[in-house]
Amino acid sequence: MRKLRLINSFLMFFSIVLFLYSCENKREDKSKISGADTGNMSIGWASANLTPDKPVLLIGQWPARISEGVMDSITATALAIESGTGTSSKKVIMISCDLVCISDAFTNKDNYRENVRNLLKASLPELKPEQIIINATHTHTAPLGSSVNVKDYYGIDLNVMPPADYLDFSCRRIASAAEQAWKNRKPGGISYGLGHAVVGHNRLAAYMSGKSIMYGKTNTPEFSHLEGSEDPSVNLLYTWDNKSKLTGILINVACPAQESENGYFISADYWHDTRSEVRRRLGEDIFILPQCGAAGDQSPHIMVGAKAEERMQRLMMPDSIKTGRGSLGQRKQIAISIADAVTSVLQYMETNKEWSPEFEHRMEIANLSRRLISSEDVTNIRKDIERCEKKYDSLLRKLNANPEMKDKPRWYTDITQIYSIIPEDKRVIDRYELQKVQPKMPVEIHVLRIGDIVMATNPFELYMDYGIRIKARSPAVQTFVVQLTSGYGGYLPTKRALAGGAYGTEQTSTYLGPEGGQEFVEKTLELINVVWK
Repeated sequence: MRKLRLINSFLMFFSIVLFLYSCENKREDKSKISGADTGNMSIGWASANLTPDKPVLLIGQWPARISEGVMDSITATALAIESGTGTSSKKVIMISCDLVCISDAFTNKDNYRENVRNLLKASLPELKPEQIIINATHTHTAPLGSSVNVKDYYGIDLNVMPPADYLDFSCRRIASAAEQAWKNRKPGGISYGLGHAVVGHNRLAAYMSGKSIMYGKTNTPEFSHLEGSEDPSVNLLYTWDNKSKLTGILINVACPAQESENGYFISADYWHDTRSEVRRRLGEDIFILPQCGAAGDQSPHIMVGAKAEERMQRLMMPDSIKTGRGSLGQRKQIAISIADAVTSVLQYMETNKEWSPEFEHRMEIANLSRRLISSEDVTNIRKDIERCEKKYDSLLRKLNANPEMKDKPRWYTDITQIYSIIPEDKRVIDRYELQKVQPKMPVEIHVLRIGDIVMATNPFELYMDYGIRIKARSPAVQTFVVQLTSGYGGYLPTKRALAGGAYGTEQTSTYLGPEGGQEFVEKTLELINVVWK
């Protein structure tokens, strides 16, 4: 009997413990649902396919490249967020595009930013144009969208989809994704986290002489070091519906999408592989919005230890093929690394959701000091134009005299490579005249606060030093720097980069120098401090 009473007492005690545990779980579940139901945030996602169905000019290298097929689709992904309700709510739509940049440098009207915003004025009148933020992943295997015709761009006619047609096609698709994301918004929440993945590498080899060369040789006694630093951080923003189901992930990596940069095919580069890998793990319905951090001096190409990396790729992925400068094996390895960063912190994100985070957005047009062009620069540029025009005329005469040359694959490479330098040089002369009346360059900067994180944008191929300065001094718990956003401002090199003289520091590819760069850093931090208060 005594034993039976002990057993009954134990069972009663165990039942009470189970009951209390069940009640606590119900309270926790109710609390979670209640937090979602009473939150003030609405979130919507959408995407659009930007892949053309005709051959196009691929942008990102000096010579023309006509697309010879589609390796994988390029897309636009839109994330719409509204905090609060009614006319006083705070709104923003972020759009990421598998493009080289969001605006080209020809005319003020010839860019994605204004075209997309104008298309959305009628369909989304409740949003202001500056609440539409568009960034590019900087894939070098995406089409050229421009109102400039092919002959003006490359000096010869080519049988491709006119760049103006692609500009119109892609802008309409991007605007459609933004509109759909806004209409799809529903109550939801966010969580943010930090992972790490080795994706970007500084691509500037510095030598004992003090000079630097992009992708320069490192297996030489003259090699000293890589010119700049690298940033392996992966900044992550997760979104959830009001049932705590994961809906999408914003992924910020300090590296452009350039693993397959010399290819003659349309491709989203390693972001295609990353989307595929993340969705394989977490579900095909997950939206993924890529952002490129400060990475003007970065690339996915390995500068030191490449032989060891190539061997490991052959061992792990023996069927991988070379694509342009890189390989599919390296793209897949990058995708696995980023996906590992995403999933390694996911369990902590699931228990740290925010349904009513602080939400603030500021946009300002900052007037930053231009990198001044000297009369000596102009003299040298004129000489370069003369050299290129002579070479172009010679190649054109040869081509006209031997039309059978056009039967050879990629016959247009040499002549388009030399001609493409001419309009770039002429724009330097135009800027020389412009700086006399406008020594400051207007630059659109966005700062967005969501809870304890901040996102800060810029239109540059921003050297990493500037991004690190912003992140180091930001009061936010976590700071996302997003380059190539809402315009194109060329490379923004540092003082040490100018001393090295590598690609990315020439007058043809830079609008600002170190002075304007530091002004940009200070203005960005000023705006971050505003939203933080």
